[in-house]
Order: sequence, then structure tokens, then C-alpha cells
Amino acid sequence: MARKTGVANPEQIRTDVDCRAARPKFESGEWSATKISDVTGGGLYLLITPDPSRPGKAGSKLWRMAYRFHGRQKTYSIGPYGNGNDGTVSLSTARQKRDAAKALLAQDRPVDPSIEKQFERHRQAAERPFGVWIDERLAEKKTEKIKRGRLITVRSPETLALLERWAGYLKDRFGALHRQDIKRPDTLAFFRRMQAEGRLETRDRVHSIGEQVCDYADLEGDGYNPFRACKKQLTVNVSTPRPGVTELQDVARLFRLIMPSWENARFGDVVGDALRLDALTIPRPGMINEMEWTEVDWDGKRWTIPAAKMKNGWDHVVPLSRQSLAILRRVQQITGNRRYVFACAKDVPLSSRTLCHRLRALGIDTKTEHCAHGFRTTFSTLCHHEEINEAKVWDGDIIELQLAHLDSDSVRAIYKRHGPLALIGSRTKLMQHWADRIDSFADPRKIVPIIASPEGFANQSI
Repeated sequence: MARKTGVANPEQIRTDVDCRAARPKFESGEWSATKISDVTGGGLYLLITPDPSRPGKAGSKLWRMAYRFHGRQKTYSIGPYGNGNDGTVSLSTARQKRDAAKALLAQDRPVDPSIEKQFERHRQAAERPFGVWIDERLAEKKTEKIKRGRLITVRSPETLALLERWAGYLKDRFGALHRQDIKRPDTLAFFRRMQAEGRLETRDRVHSIGEQVCDYADLEGDGYNPFRACKKQLTVNVSTPRPGVTELQDVARLFRLIMPSWENARFGDVVGDALRLDALTIPRPGMINEMEWTEVDWDGKRWTIPAAKMKNGWDHVVPLSRQSLAILRRVQQITGNRRYVFACAKDVPLSSRTLCHRLRALGIDTKTEHCAHGFRTTFSTLCHHEEINEAKVWDGDIIELQLAHLDSDSVRAIYKRHGPLALIGSRTKLMQHWADRIDSFADPRKIVPIIASPEGFANQSI
């Protein structure tokens, strides 16, 4: 049982001495919080809570004011008691703040002091320099997020480095200014200088960050955004799609180049196997680089990419063909005791440039001909246009689900209703057919079987 000391609490707060002497109350054998009213009234009181580690001592002393607003009992938090330094509130200051709150309540149109305090905090926050807002926005991008009820992972170090570099341009020019002091002519001149230097991609990235930070810093909701206002007066940057072969003779040449193993490759040609699995499973290349052994379901013959790694924030299931499983079993003998499937010298993901570097080593121009991301283009084009007797072999929703494209309403509805295993039977047949077709490209003597009739795929039930 806690021991009660002999010092009594002051009945009311009259002087600063009473504030310092105030302590929790002892009741029913234990210390508990208590309120001591200020002698000047007005609902002001000191709330004293006990310190669990020091019986009889105060853990905190907080100024509060009880009041009614539109007939409802409320509490106004003034701040912690202290000498007025380091964010604390002295007795005299607490009384002044109480009087100011009472004045708000006494107006012809009463103002809730608690709400007004929140507004004041927002006004003070809005007065921060633009550079502070940029840093806060970048800090948010480095943390994990919840999207559609799922945890989204932090961005890769490479992506964060790029974001910081692009944000650095904004901080150098506008960091010391406040949002309202950034004018449209200044932002226009800033981006036109980048434009004149031919840095259109950088200009667009920096412009996007500036627009986002301005919206983020708009606590008052005034909509002022000088970055958005200058967009129409900048030259449009027409981006070039990432290259991927789609002509059958080019596709055949590509797969004849990548499917054989390099006899003299390091680490048992783990990089080559990563490239081959990328072609067989057609995820975004970053997913191959960061693939982990725990994501592979050997019994179910599936690879589940967790939502935290996916662009759309949903788990993505990739059916594994016989060819894909053969690659994974071969790689397992080399990296099976590691976290990452395609780890080489160290147990770390492959670099984002590794797969394209291998393509270039095979004589493929990754800027104009075919890059690692281009396998998705190849797969999509060939599967969407595959026909038997002038009828499509594969329903478009099946293909888009396997590409993790949730852009169309129908695909999004299917996924939301059935989750990662939506149309999994049809997708499994599709991926095995795709792997067999790759084999036929690499070796024309191989014949690709058609697994089901066109009608069977076009009208596959969910």
C-alpha cells in the first residue's frame, strides 16, 4: 500500500506557492488525480496527476478551464504549469489565457476557445518557411503508409535519393520563403530555366513535388498554389514509353538470346536466371530484384508479392509455370539459405540496373529496343492479340489481372470482389501457356499446346 505523507493540499490556488505545493490526493489506499480550483474563479483549475514511480509526487500539473458552449460542458486545455519557460504556463499567464477565453465566449457570436486554439496552431504552422514543409513532406514519404487497409512499404533508397535531389532544387530557390510569398512569375522563370537547359524530366519531377508540397502546406484551404498555376505555360514533355519488342521475329531473337545460361557467369548465372524469371512471370522488374524465398509457395506453385511491395497496394499472386519452378529450384541451390532469391555476393536485392545491364551484354539496346520492363509490353501485346480461328484466346481481364493493372473498372471490380486469387485458374493456364510459348520462341522445334478453347477463356467463371 502507498504511504500517505502528512502534507495537505491547498484548498484553492492563490499564489505560485500553492501551485508548487499541489500534489495528487490519497484516497482508498492509493494516489489519484485531483483538481484544485483557482481562487479567482472563471472555471480555471490545476489538474494534478500522480507519478507512479514516486508515491505522493505529481507526475504532471496542467492548467484547465471548465466552460459551457451551446449548453455543452467542455474543457479548455491551457498548458502545463511552470515558470513560463520551455512551453510551460505560469499562474499569471494561465489567468490571462482564462480571461481571453472568457472574452471569446462573451462575444455576440460566441467562439469556442478550444476550436480557436486549434485554428491558432494551424495559423502558426502555416507561417513556416517552404523549406520546412518540404522536409516534412519528404519525411512522410520515408515512412510506411496504410493504403486500402494495407501497409505500404517505404520507398527504396534509390527512390528516396532522387526525391531528395529533386526537392533540393526547390529548397535552394524557394526554401526560405513562405508559401504565400512564392509568386507565379518566379516559379515560371525557375522552370523555364530548367526547360532551356533541356532538363524536361527533372523539371516535371521538381514541378510535381512543388505542387504536392504547396497543397500539403495549405492548412487554411485557400487553394493558393503557384506551382499549379504555371503548368500551362511550360513546354509539354512527351515521354517515350519504355521499349519492348512485339514483332514475332524480334521476340524470337530476344528469347533465343536470354534463355541459354552463360557458362562463365558468376554465382551460377543468378543474374541470368533473374532475367529469365522476369520474362516468364512478367512482374515489374523491381519485384524480381527484391524477390524473397518466403514469398514462394512451392506446394501451391505460386509466388505472392506482398502488398507492401506493390504499386497498387494489393497482394499480387503470380502462378509459377514448370519452367519458372525449374529456375527457382536451380537458384535455390545457390541462394536458398539467404533472404533474397537473386542475391549475389551479399544477401541484398539486385540493383535496379542489373537486368538491363545483362540485356546490353547480350547485344540488346535497352533504350531503343527492349528493356527489362519491356517483357510486360511483349506479354501484353502477344497475349491480347493471340487468336484461334479469328477468336481471342485470352480474355482481356485475365491478362490485365496478371499484369496487376487495376485501371479499368471491370478488372478493379473483379479484384476487389475476389482478392489476389481472382481468376487464378485461368491465370495459371495463361502463365503456363506463356512459358511454353517462350520455349517455342527459343527453340522453334517445340510446339505450344493450346490449353483450352477460345470460348473457355473468354467466358471463364470467377
